[in-house]
Amino acid sequence: MSTRTSSQVNSADRLFITAMAVGAMFVAGYTVVRVSLSANAAAPTVSPSTQVNVVPSEGTLWSDFGG
Repeated sequence: MSTRTSSQVNSADRLFITAMAVGAMFVAGYTVVRVSLSANAAAPTVSPSTQVNVVPSEGTLWSDFGG
C-alpha cells in the first residue's frame, strides 16, 4: 500500500474530500439545531402567575364601530 503526499492528490480527490467535509458539517449542524429547538419546545417555562396578553384580530377591533 502506498501513501500519497499532499502534492500527489489531484483536484478530483480534493473536491470529493471537500464535499464530504461540507456534508458532515451540514449534518452535524442540522442535528444540533433540531435538538436545541426540540429541547426548547418540549419544556415551556410558564409559571401560573404569568400574564398572557392576546391581541384580537382586526375584525374584533372594528366590531365596536358597527362593522
